[in-house]
Amino acid sequence: MIRKTPVLISYCIALLFVLSACGGSSPADQAADMSLDGEQTGETEESATQPAAEENAPQLTSTPEEPVAGSVRVSQADGMEQVFVPAGEFIIGWQETDATTEVLPGPFPDFLKHTVTLDSYWMDKVPVTNGQYQRCVQAGACRPCGQNNIPPQGKDYFTESEYASYPVVNVSWYMARDYCEWAGHRLPTEAEWEKAARGTDGRKYPWGNEPYTEDKANICDKHCPPSVRGTIANPNFDDGYPGPSPVGNYPAGASPYGALDMAGNVWEWTSTAAQFYPYDADDGREAEYDKADGEKWPERILRGGPWNNGLIYQRSSFRYRAVAIYWNMNMGFRCASSE
Repeated sequence: MIRKTPVLISYCIALLFVLSACGGSSPADQAADMSLDGEQTGETEESATQPAAEENAPQLTSTPEEPVAGSVRVSQADGMEQVFVPAGEFIIGWQETDATTEVLPGPFPDFLKHTVTLDSYWMDKVPVTNGQYQRCVQAGACRPCGQNNIPPQGKDYFTESEYASYPVVNVSWYMARDYCEWAGHRLPTEAEWEKAARGTDGRKYPWGNEPYTEDKANICDKHCPPSVRGTIANPNFDDGYPGPSPVGNYPAGASPYGALDMAGNVWEWTSTAAQFYPYDADDGREAEYDKADGEKWPERILRGGPWNNGLIYQRSSFRYRAVAIYWNMNMGFRCASSE
């Protein structure tokens, strides 16, 4: 009896192998079978299709969940990059010997250094371009430019593809406002514009306190057309362009937040009505944003200094004013957003 036990054990083992081969399955095999069946994996229809949805989603520049100074995002409406400006205090105005102290034809006093506190916001990295503005016109939300002619570039500045990346000009304050609203944004206040340009340390220019060099901004240099330069040409400089230049062309002139063209290229409309300092957003200067198109007053503040003006106009605190219906070959804009 004892001698038959090994034979019996061998017989039982063989029988188990036969049963396994005839349709039995191990736990690992069962798990593998279930993973091939979508109804048995525990996946919902939504989770099963999620990767495809993410693959087809618009690819936008990523930003941290909590943006920091200089974070970049992309506007979905017009493809504009915007830089983040954190909340807090900054120094507005100028109090050196070259400060503007009188009301002149165009220039408006920037005398009086003082502190202003702003909420956080996003600012367009560069001025709005011809190509972007043309999209708004084609969408029926914007009017064409007042005149399609810039002396250095000729009569097709607004419509020719070679100028698509150049700043749009010949736009009134109302036209700039309409574009920003179409893009889901708004015009910046002049305080927002100045902080985005000079940061919080009170510097004179976006790049710091160092004197201007031709790699920092597009101003009226030795190529500036005689018909527009008067006595304000700077014959010692050559910034590469007799008129407007493509936006973002001078990275050496970037602001502390990474904004470009905050000095030179074009004047830029702001939401702010022309009033004297100290700046107070609650004193009425920011209360007339929704006026009907065509109303001349109040005059609005422009910032930035254009391609056909001299060095003094490039100071980040410099203020210029014009009636809201006015447009010119050196007037453009950029947008801002609170969210």
